[in-house]
Amino acid sequence: MTDLLDLAECDQEALKKLHLPEHKIRFPFNSKRKRMSTVIENLVTKNDYGKRLHVKGASEIVKDCCSHYLDSDGTEKLLTDEIHSKIDATINSFAEDALRTIALAYKDIIPNEGGNEHDEPQDQDVKNIEKSGLTLICIFGIQDIIRDEVPGAVAQIHRAGVTVRMVTGDNITTAKAIAVQCNLIEAGDKDKEAVCMEGPEFYK
Repeated sequence: MTDLLDLAECDQEALKKLHLPEHKIRFPFNSKRKRMSTVIENLVTKNDYGKRLHVKGASEIVKDCCSHYLDSDGTEKLLTDEIHSKIDATINSFAEDALRTIALAYKDIIPNEGGNEHDEPQDQDVKNIEKSGLTLICIFGIQDIIRDEVPGAVAQIHRAGVTVRMVTGDNITTAKAIAVQCNLIEAGDKDKEAVCMEGPEFYK
């Protein structure tokens, strides 16, 4: 992200000073939330409050919290079932290419929406202002390059009679594609049922 801003010749410190208050309202990423959110200010928004919630996270999760999207011209439009299906197809296409898909979205918020600090309910991981009414900006894919030595090392371990397992929070399609690249499974095994384990019981 820093490199991208540098290419755009943006003054990062000036942007932070203008849009990020000293008292930041930020909800960090964790494995339960699968998203992170930040409230920025001093913007031209749909109301006089001038504050906007920006969200990035797992594409399937963030997409389902959106009611609108930005088209190629930057116009906000209603997120219909047809567009949902097209987005799902794009997410799946990226995942089949071993890409982790991330969604960016935003919402212009109003005073006291979700509480004075916009952090209600305080005892839950996901806050009310993150759950609905977002506008989808884009979905993009990122890839962690597999080191050249990994497939050969996994194959050698297999020949020694050891079964190698991968533990990941990725989209299951992405995880299977990465597993093929690492020699953990054969390409023909991608359609086999996967067993997913999640939560504290996994670590017992």
